[in-house]
Amino acid sequence: MMKTVLVILSSLLIACPVYALETSLPPAPEGYSWTVFEETKSAFLKPNGWFVKKMQKGETWGYFITKEDIEKSGKFITGLSVNIVPNIPKKKGMSPVQYANEYIQTAARSKEVRKEPWATEMGPFKAFGVVLLNKDPKQGDFITHNLAIGNEATGTFYTIIYEGPASSWDATWKVGEPMLQRFLIDSDI
Repeated sequence: MMKTVLVILSSLLIACPVYALETSLPPAPEGYSWTVFEETKSAFLKPNGWFVKKMQKGETWGYFITKEDIEKSGKFITGLSVNIVPNIPKKKGMSPVQYANEYIQTAARSKEVRKEPWATEMGPFKAFGVVLLNKDPKQGDFITHNLAIGNEATGTFYTIIYEGPASSWDATWKVGEPMLQRFLIDSDI
């Protein structure tokens, strides 16, 4: 049976049948709505007034929920980016959990660490995270809150990254934190 898992980083999990994804979503926090991506049976919070863009390259799905309109500017400064990559063992020669861990460890070695790497299990998912300061003399420094998640059962790897300017991170993070605390990803994808 296919299940969708609501991920709350405190490790609380709620399962709901896929066919009822939209009707079984918990209420969105005030100032947010749920954005559902049927092709990956996933859902993410979108702050009111923000923009959504989805892309597919090969088997990989990319989703962007951003303060700036990517369609107009071609980039964003503040927002959430999600990548869902199936078949990691075939593509990378390792399990998705190993790949997720290596992804975070590599990121932590390449930037200034603001919050040390951590790991947690969420139902069938194993997640790794780190918060980094990214130095950018041209565009301005920015902070990324990085999650890398592996699903051993399906071979799928996920990245869920929230980023915003370092100069306004505290205010930016107040908007981003709910987006990283509550999202749904399908345990059979």
